[in-house]
Amino acid sequence: MANRDVDGSAAAPPGGRLGLVRLILRPIGYWSLAWVWLTIWFVGILLAPGSVAYVYADDEVQLGTVLRETPFIGLVLLVVLFVPLLAAIMGPGAMFWVPTMAWPLALLSFAYAFRGLRPSYAREPLSCTTQAPRGGTPGPPTIGTVALSLKPVRRTRYTDTLMKWYMAGWDLHMEIFFAALPAGVGWVALCAWASQDISTPVRQGLLVAGCALVLVSVVLVARAVRGLFAQWDEA
Repeated sequence: MANRDVDGSAAAPPGGRLGLVRLILRPIGYWSLAWVWLTIWFVGILLAPGSVAYVYADDEVQLGTVLRETPFIGLVLLVVLFVPLLAAIMGPGAMFWVPTMAWPLALLSFAYAFRGLRPSYAREPLSCTTQAPRGGTPGPPTIGTVALSLKPVRRTRYTDTLMKWYMAGWDLHMEIFFAALPAGVGWVALCAWASQDISTPVRQGLLVAGCALVLVSVVLVARAVRGLFAQWDEA
């Protein structure tokens, strides 16, 4: 394990303090890094509702007309290939993994920025990076070693909780993937509802179905995450 801050420097020698420049710059570095991850999180959470709002606001998006003018084989391909692909991208991808990849790292970086202002942390790095061998971490196979950055040097219950979400966001856990799929289908339904050229009864049904599917995914994802965290606590 390499104990290094965002500037890449290692711990102070025994009995010594970190350099003055580093003590001044590392809170700024972590603060800046936190806002980068916070921006990524903000963009991530806007992907799904923003796209629905765009379809609703843009009169030129006429999904009903497109469907009516599409030949039968095209509709089959749309239902069999395109809709499942969009559901997988927008459900597990946009609604869970993109935001969850970012917000734990943002909060960890904010925590390190505040720790960097405290004299009790002046003799040590605030975060570290660990390298695990291929196959030594949960998730899909990797080509080489797996690096986990921004891990806390001093662990607390708060940082442990953030690290669990960190791992949930950066590993492909199939239980979360399948739990978030209904939200992706719901997003497709809500995009269809947002199109103004579809009949009112159909749009109302799509609205109810879309909202219900998103809520189902919220419950299923929460259950999957709790189960995943319980497995890690027992390990």
